[in-house]
Amino acid sequence: MVAPTHPQGRIVLRSAITHAQLMQVSEQRLEAAARTGPPQERLVASRVMDSPSVWQRWENEHAGLMRAVALQRRPPRQATTLKSTCFSLIHRKALFEHLRDQHVHGRAREKLLLFFHRSRGYSRALIDEYETFLLSACSYMCSNHVGSAVIRDGVFEDPMRRYEELYKEYFRLFCEGTILQSDAAASSRALLPYLKYQINEQRLAVLTMPRRTPSLLRDAALRRPTGDTERLRVDALRANFRT
Repeated sequence: MVAPTHPQGRIVLRSAITHAQLMQVSEQRLEAAARTGPPQERLVASRVMDSPSVWQRWENEHAGLMRAVALQRRPPRQATTLKSTCFSLIHRKALFEHLRDQHVHGRAREKLLLFFHRSRGYSRALIDEYETFLLSACSYMCSNHVGSAVIRDGVFEDPMRRYEELYKEYFRLFCEGTILQSDAAASSRALLPYLKYQINEQRLAVLTMPRRTPSLLRDAALRRPTGDTERLRVDALRANFRT
């Protein structure tokens, strides 16, 4: 059974959502972010959409992620798979976010990149990590939107954001205490087991939490119609791949 379409173009979920629908909603979300999203969302979405080669890589990788969701034939299983996808994307984008948010430069940056990319040179590792961040951030944005606005489960809002906050803090302390051996290394390492426990608890809570009603304000903002301009832009990007 194919889910019907709302007059404004959004999908109204009645059964398991298809791969084509997942990709349609994701592309619309990315375009909306590039046009009217918060500054950070606009930046990452525009970087992906403005480069045909990066867009193609994102589309291919995101299609694989959404295929794993679509293969689940029951909506509850799709929601669980989508949650696991969000967890993985949070982890994948964590290193670059740490470098950016903690203003890591110089020898400290080199040391971190060497730890996570032992077989690559510094410049190549930094470029690869930036591209991984762009693709993962966009896919996380889209996956989170699918969970909240299409599957309509508020667990993808505050509970998932809480997991992301905990993981970022854990990653920061791991880098400072285990890799960089900063002045506060001992106290950082001492907190790691506690934070890891909190992360595991939050992950389990997100996976098993009863379905919640999404935020009405957030839902309204994300459901704003994108119009024909956005569809034309995506079509133009695809046309570039064939030329």
